[in-house]
Amino acid sequence: MASPISQRRFELVTQLYGRAADFLRLEPGRLRFSLGVSLADLRLPFHVTPEAAALFPQGARQLAVMLLSRHRALISTGEFDRFLLVEEYSTLPALPQTLSPASGGPDTRATADLATLTHPLLTGGVMAAWLGPGGGGRSLVALVIELMRRAFAEMKESRGREETPALVALMLSSQLPGVEGALRTLELPPSMQRQLMTGATTGLYLALRLGVERALREAQPSEDLAARVESALGPMAVLGGTKLLLTGGSMLYGCELLAGVPDAEKLVAQYPGGLPVDTVRATLEQAIAKDDGVARRAELAVGLSALREGLVRAVCLGEGGGFKSALTQYLRELAMRPAALTALLADDKTRKQLVKDLRAYAETLKGSPAEALNGLATGIKEYSVKEPAAAAGLSRTGAHARYARAAPAFVCDRWLARSLFPLRRMMDPRTGDEVEGGLEAEYQAGRLYQLSTKPGPLLRSAVSAPVAHLFVDVKDFTRRTQLLGGAAMADFLRREFYLPILSDAKALHGGMVHLSDKGGVSVNNLLGDALSLSGTVDRLVTLAVGIRRHLVSYEKRLAQAISREQIEAALKDIEEEYERKLQSARPGVKPIIQKEKEAALARGRGEGLEAGVFVSYGPAPLVITLEDDVFGLSKVAIADRINESARGTARSGAARAKADALLARERQLRGNPSLAHPWLVFVGAPLSVQVPYSAEAEARAALKAGDMEAARRALEQTLRDALEEAAKQGEDAPGDIYNSGVAVSEETLLAYQEAVGDQRFFCQFQVAPETLHPEIHERYYFPPEPLRLTVGFHPTGELAEVFRFAGRVMFKGLERKGGMGVWELVDEHGVGRLFARHHASEWLRARWRAA
Repeated sequence: MASPISQRRFELVTQLYGRAADFLRLEPGRLRFSLGVSLADLRLPFHVTPEAAALFPQGARQLAVMLLSRHRALISTGEFDRFLLVEEYSTLPALPQTLSPASGGPDTRATADLATLTHPLLTGGVMAAWLGPGGGGRSLVALVIELMRRAFAEMKESRGREETPALVALMLSSQLPGVEGALRTLELPPSMQRQLMTGATTGLYLALRLGVERALREAQPSEDLAARVESALGPMAVLGGTKLLLTGGSMLYGCELLAGVPDAEKLVAQYPGGLPVDTVRATLEQAIAKDDGVARRAELAVGLSALREGLVRAVCLGEGGGFKSALTQYLRELAMRPAALTALLADDKTRKQLVKDLRAYAETLKGSPAEALNGLATGIKEYSVKEPAAAAGLSRTGAHARYARAAPAFVCDRWLARSLFPLRRMMDPRTGDEVEGGLEAEYQAGRLYQLSTKPGPLLRSAVSAPVAHLFVDVKDFTRRTQLLGGAAMADFLRREFYLPILSDAKALHGGMVHLSDKGGVSVNNLLGDALSLSGTVDRLVTLAVGIRRHLVSYEKRLAQAISREQIEAALKDIEEEYERKLQSARPGVKPIIQKEKEAALARGRGEGLEAGVFVSYGPAPLVITLEDDVFGLSKVAIADRINESARGTARSGAARAKADALLARERQLRGNPSLAHPWLVFVGAPLSVQVPYSAEAEARAALKAGDMEAARRALEQTLRDALEEAAKQGEDAPGDIYNSGVAVSEETLLAYQEAVGDQRFFCQFQVAPETLHPEIHERYYFPPEPLRLTVGFHPTGELAEVFRFAGRVMFKGLERKGGMGVWELVDEHGVGRLFARHHASEWLRARWRAA
């Protein structure tokens, strides 16, 4: 009655003893791809293709129909005729009537032989046919072997970092809960339903076990990895829990568990960190001995199991030609019909006559056939209602010990099922509705494990081509909204902001879903006064130029949309507000308030409307779809470079403080108040001092006490540290950005040059400001530092665009080593027009000379 399955369960659990927490755990750092921000919400998105998933229910249904056909004598003709119309019946392979396998290689025959010992209905002939050509078991075994081969290959490619075979086993196990439902759709005869379902799912488990064993034999993995793979596809997972194992006639663990397993759940819960098999065995043996009813049922299970093993052995020898076919047929029926065997044993006269006949016939035989029949006759003779275990040559106590060797395997599987639950919960089956683009897009992007019957990696390497991300942000319209009113401003934004931009974007739209594969432009998000798009870099830079043109028109229209009366009333309010502030302000603060007043008046008049466009470059966005019965369908685009592009439209006053100060001085020196900045994008890192709270508290206390000198001393060390740090960083330290034009990241500029290489040629120049044309200097002030320009020309020699290096920025939360280079796309309406008029031909000649 020794069961190889029971023995393997013991080995697995013993191997895990004392280290289950570490053994049955996924480490995010060892996974090639996962979702979740912590171990608590770790998820592995996966998909089993319909073709692969169908093999599980189809195989189980086919085996159930094969078993029903093989044992059709157990049901009425009317009940069986109904199954002649079942789809699986028409494609059944030939069903041998033998108990032993009639075909197949060594692995198939070994599995079929084991099948005859695990369930009375599961004959070796049927099992071998199901695992052979045309059988669903063959396809299932092939699927497991192929997927495991891919898994081991990809594990090797990851240099063992990810234990891909264990993940595949867990993902395959997700298909098992649906098997029972598929079997129920057959509407099996009620009198045999539970036994047929148990037999079919037992066969399914043996097929998966065969596939795993062959894959492990081929790959020769470590013992730990082999244990993880086998644990995920254990009997408890395949048979759907404890019900079928306890009540469906299963003998997977060596005998039918007629007495149940006393305190199984209590034992599982008692040892969460590891199950001590010997302790559990001893506990069960004591529990069986204490309860006479349980003990009697355990003894009966052991006795019947021993007799059935004797019958199976004798039948297999008879089918091999060991003795006459009539006896073989009779013994086969007893082996396959537990009820017939029980009836025989209950009829003392018939039982004794069978013993006499078996011994008489055995005397005519020699070797194994004679030995098998004599052994079977002895078992039947020794069997009694009071001591059924005598059939196995055991005392009552010995029977209890034998049963207590089978029952712990059941407890082991319960413990494994509970221990694996957190891992199974981490497996995240996807339907394709979670993200825009569906399953194929996720798989191609390397964000989905896919188990398929078709060739291909389980997890693709991320091959998503980078795309550009554009963010446009119009700010400083709150006061204008107050002037116009919410409805008027909303209508104005719709006409002058959203619709023109979307119209241009639509013209560039490629009709695609996956930006990285098909190009084009896609809208990510529409915000109150901003818009985010993603697409190919050439189209988004083109769109940025068009947006800038619209914004120039937008600025003029917005100023015209406010009536003179509204402006005058608003300006009067601003004047009064700031006059009150100036009257109460300290002398040192008044200049600052005066500047704020001037800016507020400028905004009120409709001057200085500022809008920024920034284009970044990086991975395509992941678009998540959310559907709610109240709020409908929503889409959210997620990409770190979308955040970067939004940060790139910031307007940090500190970033342009130096430029403004230099411009103000130059205006005064020249006596030209209309002198302007040539640029709309500024990057600067003004000196800032972060004062620790302790120093601040000390300084404030000193000021409160009127001790200015003590306050200065409290801040002295902090100021010294800040100056030393500034000296280390130098003038080129990354800073903040003030963007009221069009800016691109350095990555974007390089990608743009590559994308339009067949339509442009680019030159890099370092231009001294003093060499620029006098007309340019009349309108604009240039600091003395040389200009770094990247100039693009059309093949005809006409100036296409000019990019100016603005500096390096460091966005909070998106820090990169050394900051990120930012280039301004020089405004074609301002200094860009003068560059084209006065310097384009000069730069082109310089390029030709250099070539």
